[in-house]
Amino acid sequence: MITRFVLAVVVGVAGMPRIGAADEPARKPDPTADLLAKLRKPVEFPREGLTLGAFVEVIEAKANVSVVVNEEAFQSDKANVSNEMVKPPRVKTLPLAAALRHTLAPLDATFLVRKGYIEIVPVTFAVKEVKQMGGEEDAGRLLEPLVSAIYKEKPINEALADLAEEFDLSIVVAPQSGDNKTGFVSARLLNVPADKAIELLTLQADLRVIRKGNAFFVTGRDHANDLANERLDREQRENEVERARTAPFQPPVGGGLGAPAPVPAPAPPAPPAKM
Repeated sequence: MITRFVLAVVVGVAGMPRIGAADEPARKPDPTADLLAKLRKPVEFPREGLTLGAFVEVIEAKANVSVVVNEEAFQSDKANVSNEMVKPPRVKTLPLAAALRHTLAPLDATFLVRKGYIEIVPVTFAVKEVKQMGGEEDAGRLLEPLVSAIYKEKPINEALADLAEEFDLSIVVAPQSGDNKTGFVSARLLNVPADKAIELLTLQADLRVIRKGNAFFVTGRDHANDLANERLDREQRENEVERARTAPFQPPVGGGLGAPAPVPAPAPPAPPAKM
């Protein structure tokens, strides 16, 4: 009796519906991730020039990417920007994102990544959108490339290498980064200036970024502090040398080599002779 009961339980458990990966709800598609993948693929454009409106139609047809031209943002400079002539690059292997940047540059325009589509806007509009910090002379240009990328549990050295390749950046990861350079990072970056994007990634791995001209040097926190202290010491020495060079000449007290000889004081007058 007991044997039959145990057998019945085993059969019953075996016959129960199995809960596994096949029964998990399907993940919702990510239209932005799909868009970013399409922006990395090359698109062949006609050899002759065409209007911006026709250029948009080619992108939508060949790359299956939705494009919106922000006509209102262009109205102060161009009455109907869609009728402006553009010259797409003829390089067949150029990714769509690079082709967009190349084609839109003569119009002082760029594009922003939205949820499932791209928006063509004036550069001045993009500068305000990303809250770029700069002087008045920088209001009409982007100081850094705008990064749009999604990373999920990706080693930071691979994420930085991907950014460098995709956005034409110079990024050097120092050996002093140690094991932190293989730490995993996750980020969803949309229209973020390159310097901020690199900083956001490196902070996740407790790394630091030092700007060297147009290059980014990524290293460990202690190494970055040492380099900062060395720079401060060097600047202090240079300032001291400059102050000494520009200071007015002060002769040494009591004379010395190169100092003018002291002038003797006049002798007091002799007392009158007694008669």
